[in-house]
This record gives sequence, C-alpha cells and structure tokens, in this order.
Amino acid sequence: MKRFFIVILNIKFRDLQDTKLSDSCVNNTSGKQNKKAMKQFILSFLFLATVFAGFGQKHIRLSFTGSPSLNWMATDNTVARDEKTKLGYDFGLNADFYFSEDERYSLLTGLLITNTGGEIAYRAHSDFQFAGVTLPAVSRIKYRLRYIEIPLAIKLKTDQIRRTSYWGMFGLSGMVNIGSKGDNNNGTLKKASINDEINPFNLAMNVGIGFDFDLGSSNSISTGLIFQNGLIDVTTNHAFNDKTIINSLKIRIALIF
Repeated sequence: MKRFFIVILNIKFRDLQDTKLSDSCVNNTSGKQNKKAMKQFILSFLFLATVFAGFGQKHIRLSFTGSPSLNWMATDNTVARDEKTKLGYDFGLNADFYFSEDERYSLLTGLLITNTGGEIAYRAHSDFQFAGVTLPAVSRIKYRLRYIEIPLAIKLKTDQIRRTSYWGMFGLSGMVNIGSKGDNNNGTLKKASINDEINPFNLAMNVGIGFDFDLGSSNSISTGLIFQNGLIDVTTNHAFNDKTIINSLKIRIALIF
C-alpha cells in the first residue's frame, strides 16, 4: 500500500512539472530556476512522507476527502489591504499511517487539489505593472489560485465512545501552484493568467479538530474543522515590497476505508 501511494505522488508531480513549466516560464533562466526549485520541493516532501510512513507501517487507512473552504489573503503592505473572502474547496486522497493497532496516533499525509485565493485592494502612488498590463493606482485584484497540496501532520485520536472517536491534528502543508487567474475592478483583467505574479510554492500550518463515526465493516465517516495559516509570501509582484499570505477555514469531510 505504501509503495502504491508513493508511485501516485511521483506520477502526479511529473504531470505537474510539464504543465507548470510550460505556462509560467518567461525565459530560459527563470524556467531553469523554477524547475530546480520544484524538484527540490518535491523530493523533500516525498522523502519526508516515506520516512515518516516507515514508522506507521503497521497499519494504514486511506480516505477520500472533500473540503469546502473560506479563504482570505492578508498583506503587510502599507498601501494595500485585504478585501473580500473567497469560497474555495479541495479534494483528494489522504492516508493515516498509524503507530499502533489501537489507531490513537498517526501521521497524516495525502495528495490534494486545492482551490483558494482572495482579494487585495491596492492604493499605490501611481499606476503600476501587474501581469503584463498597467493598472490604475487604486485597484482591487481578485486572485484565483490552484495548488497541489501535500499535508504532513500528527493526528491524535481518542478511543471510541458510542461508535464516535474525536481527533485533533497539527502539522504543515506544502503546496505547488498549478494555476493562477486574476480579475480587477475596472475589467482590465478578466480571469487572466497571472502566473508571473504568483510564487510557485506555498507553505502553511494546519490546526484542526473533528470526529470519526464508525459505519461498521472497517469503514468510517470523518468530519472536522481545520484552520490553515499561510507562512510564506504567495505573490511576486515587483511593484510592491510586501508579504501576502493566504489563510483558510476548511470543513473537512472524508470517507475512511
């Protein structure tokens, strides 16, 4: 089972490299830098997933997950402020690698497609360049971002109480951008590609609580609330010297096998 999971990761990321590099590389130099950084990112997370999975190889449970989310962007730029929140969602495959047969402690990882974003209002001193066009000094930009996400978290779970067990989790999520679209308030941008304005990688901290309900026959349904706090700048806009992160509040729904 563990080998099958790692093979899936490798196949998905090979597809990602072909797609992302063809869309976002403006010149040969930046393309080589992005490719090198992407390889290092992928190999690091695959290595960590493999190492930690070795500790939990006694018992593995897979789950299909889907999470509607409320997302917002926050910036420390003095001439910008975060505006409206954006609805999003993620879906994919999660795996719990349990340290013991009683399923109380596990390493949670997975492979998810995450749709997120937000809106930033800029109030610059003059017109500025963004995604190859000139925008007015006062502009609102809506970011529509898609990532491949690999979570790595420690999950703690209680014993069953009337077929229900409660859990808490804490960890990190590494993300690779696979799609970036943007709109602005005066219509200059309409779902335009903004790959050049977005950092190809993102890192976030996850904290969550929830419960699993035993359906019988080793199947369970899980639900919970997860707060995802962005840790690094997701933008590369050279017109502003700022740090812009994405925060999310997710309702996790999963079917565990």
